[in-house]
Amino acid sequence: MKRLAHAEKKFCDEMTMEAKAKQEERKRVYFFWDYDLTEEDVRAILRGDNETEKIWVMSRILNYALWDDIWNYIGLKDVREYFDRVWWRVPEIKEAWGHALKVWSNAN
Repeated sequence: MKRLAHAEKKFCDEMTMEAKAKQEERKRVYFFWDYDLTEEDVRAILRGDNETEKIWVMSRILNYALWDDIWNYIGLKDVREYFDRVWWRVPEIKEAWGHALKVWSNAN
Protein backbone atom coordinates (compact mmCIF):
# COMPACT_ATOMS: atom_id res chain seq x y z
CA MET A 1 0.00 0.00 0.00
CA LYS A 2 2.85 2.39 0.81
CA ARG A 3 4.37 1.75 -2.61
CA LEU A 4 1.10 2.65 -4.28
CA ALA A 5 0.78 5.88 -2.27
CA HIS A 6 4.41 6.76 -3.07
CA ALA A 7 3.84 6.02 -6.78
CA GLU A 8 0.69 8.17 -6.80
CA LYS A 9 2.50 11.05 -5.10
CA LYS A 10 5.41 10.78 -7.54
CA PHE A 11 2.99 10.74 -10.49
CA CYS A 12 1.11 13.78 -9.15
CA ASP A 13 4.37 15.64 -8.54
CA GLU A 14 5.52 14.90 -12.08
CA MET A 15 2.20 16.03 -13.53
CA THR A 16 2.36 19.25 -11.49
CA MET A 17 5.90 19.94 -12.67
CA GLU A 18 4.86 19.25 -16.27
CA ALA A 19 1.88 21.60 -15.97
CA LYS A 20 4.10 24.32 -14.51
CA ALA A 21 6.64 23.87 -17.31
CA LYS A 22 3.89 24.19 -19.93
CA GLN A 23 2.56 27.30 -18.23
CA GLU A 24 6.02 28.86 -18.17
CA GLU A 25 6.45 28.03 -21.87
CA ARG A 26 3.21 29.88 -22.58
CA LYS A 27 3.83 33.13 -20.76
CA ARG A 28 0.88 35.42 -21.14
CA VAL A 29 1.42 39.08 -21.85
CA TYR A 30 0.80 41.28 -18.82
CA PHE A 31 -1.86 43.44 -20.43
CA PHE A 32 -3.99 40.30 -20.91
CA TRP A 33 -3.88 39.20 -17.28
CA ASP A 34 -7.34 37.63 -17.59
CA TYR A 35 -6.77 35.69 -20.83
CA ASP A 36 -4.18 33.08 -21.73
CA LEU A 37 -2.63 35.01 -24.63
CA THR A 38 1.06 34.99 -25.40
CA GLU A 39 3.02 37.58 -27.33
CA GLU A 40 2.80 35.30 -30.35
CA ASP A 41 -1.01 35.10 -30.00
CA VAL A 42 -1.28 38.89 -29.78
CA ARG A 43 0.87 39.39 -32.87
CA ALA A 44 -1.13 36.79 -34.81
CA ILE A 45 -4.40 38.56 -33.96
CA LEU A 46 -2.97 41.93 -34.99
CA ARG A 47 -1.82 40.45 -38.32
CA GLY A 48 -5.11 38.65 -38.87
CA ASP A 49 -8.26 39.60 -40.73
CA ASN A 50 -10.69 39.53 -37.80
CA GLU A 51 -11.34 43.23 -37.19
CA THR A 52 -13.24 42.64 -33.95
CA GLU A 53 -10.37 40.69 -32.38
CA LYS A 54 -7.82 43.18 -33.71
CA ILE A 55 -9.66 46.13 -32.15
CA TRP A 56 -10.04 44.21 -28.88
CA VAL A 57 -6.28 43.54 -28.74
CA MET A 58 -5.40 47.10 -29.73
CA SER A 59 -7.75 48.40 -27.04
CA ARG A 60 -5.99 46.36 -24.38
CA ILE A 61 -2.58 47.48 -25.59
CA LEU A 62 -3.48 51.18 -25.74
CA ASN A 63 -5.18 51.12 -22.34
CA TYR A 64 -2.90 48.85 -20.33
CA ALA A 65 0.51 48.36 -21.97
CA LEU A 66 3.58 50.36 -21.03
CA TRP A 67 4.49 53.15 -23.45
CA ASP A 68 7.48 51.39 -25.02
CA ASP A 69 5.55 48.13 -25.31
CA ILE A 70 2.75 49.79 -27.26
CA TRP A 71 5.11 50.51 -30.13
CA ASN A 72 6.43 46.94 -30.09
CA TYR A 73 2.98 45.75 -31.14
CA ILE A 74 1.28 48.51 -33.10
CA GLY A 75 2.33 51.49 -35.15
CA LEU A 76 1.11 55.06 -35.31
CA LYS A 77 -0.72 54.25 -38.55
CA ASP A 78 -2.72 51.56 -36.69
CA VAL A 79 -3.59 53.93 -33.84
CA ARG A 80 -4.87 56.51 -36.32
CA GLU A 81 -6.80 53.96 -38.36
CA TYR A 82 -8.58 52.32 -35.43
CA PHE A 83 -8.77 55.25 -33.01
CA ASP A 84 -12.55 55.70 -33.19
CA ARG A 85 -13.21 51.95 -32.83
CA VAL A 86 -10.92 51.36 -29.86
CA TRP A 87 -12.54 50.82 -26.46
CA TRP A 88 -11.14 53.40 -24.04
CA ARG A 89 -11.43 52.55 -20.35
CA VAL A 90 -11.67 56.21 -19.34
CA PRO A 91 -12.33 59.31 -21.46
CA GLU A 92 -9.04 60.91 -20.37
CA ILE A 93 -7.02 58.21 -22.13
CA LYS A 94 -8.94 58.76 -25.37
CA GLU A 95 -8.48 62.52 -25.04
CA ALA A 96 -4.75 62.16 -24.43
CA TRP A 97 -4.33 59.90 -27.45
CA GLY A 98 -6.49 62.20 -29.57
CA HIS A 99 -4.34 65.17 -28.56
CA ALA A 100 -1.14 63.23 -29.29
CA LEU A 101 -2.38 62.23 -32.74
CA LYS A 102 -3.25 65.85 -33.50
CA VAL A 103 0.17 67.08 -32.36
CA TRP A 104 2.00 64.37 -34.29
CA SER A 105 -0.05 65.15 -37.42
CA ASN A 106 0.90 68.83 -37.22
CA ALA A 107 4.57 67.94 -36.76
CA ASN A 108 4.71 66.25 -40.17
